[in-house]
Amino acid sequence: MNHSASITDFFKSPKWGMNLLLGAVCMLIPIIGPMVLQGWHITGFWARRDDADPAEFPPFDFQFFGKYLERGLWPFLVAMAASLVLVPVIMILFIGPMIFMETLGHHDKSAQQGFPIVIILCVLIYLAVIALFTFILIPLTLRASVTQDFARSFNLKFIRHFIALVWMEQLVSMLFMFGVYLVLLVLTVVTCYVGAIFAFPVVIYAWHHLQKQLYQLYLSRGGEAIPVSPKLAAVPPALPF
Repeated sequence: MNHSASITDFFKSPKWGMNLLLGAVCMLIPIIGPMVLQGWHITGFWARRDDADPAEFPPFDFQFFGKYLERGLWPFLVAMAASLVLVPVIMILFIGPMIFMETLGHHDKSAQQGFPIVIILCVLIYLAVIALFTFILIPLTLRASVTQDFARSFNLKFIRHFIALVWMEQLVSMLFMFGVYLVLLVLTVVTCYVGAIFAFPVVIYAWHHLQKQLYQLYLSRGGEAIPVSPKLAAVPPALPF
């Protein structure tokens, strides 16, 4: 795994400045913009065959806006469906015990002393659930990106096998992206949110880059290849430099 390359490779394209600008424009479009960015990255990382040279990554082209949106829609829907399962779990594990302690505290004042411990425990449980959710979400959205299909993304055998083979690298990648988000948070505050608009296209690119590395590592360790959707066959032609 080359974590630094997930960021530096973005700037190896001769069109990186325009890619950054157009990506920032997409970030200003609610909901649809991030899906379009995902579709562009899916096109670059999964649709083309010769992806060894990051300088050959297809530049962002607004004339393929609809194609990018179509390709970015599937991982978005899969992530949203998975989140619908996560939210009730968080409510039960995090909010439930606090409501219980609050109710108990009205009847037993001594129970209020254990309230801080319950909060700490709930926070730890929350972080563990989020980590587990991310472990599952990576292979889910990976299959959604490659298969371009909702139902085929939920392959429990693939999810279990993927996590079993590359769980350590997944964890390190998650920690790396957490550090990147902390830097992004500082940049957001310092630049009054302007810097975040330009940083997010790079961050999203880095996450897709790491997913591609995880998948290649998974295959090298005996993992089963994901069938590439015919929908990814049409690759937008390279723009003239």
